[in-house]
Amino acid sequence: MLTRKKLAMRWDTTERTVDRRRALGLLPWVDLARGMGNRPQVRFRLADIEEYERRARLCPEEGVGE
Repeated sequence: MLTRKKLAMRWDTTERTVDRRRALGLLPWVDLARGMGNRPQVRFRLADIEEYERRARLCPEEGVGE
């Protein structure tokens, strides 16, 4: 599992960019707090991110490092 910070580092971008892509529904994510009334603990599965990166290479308009 990747945190927002680790994903931003992987893509050489900001956490805000990661948040924006998540909010737009482009990135699948997991809430480790599971909606227990706490703030979500956002994490990303590595397999999901690798799939997103693969699609971004095939469709550059979905670019990763924007």
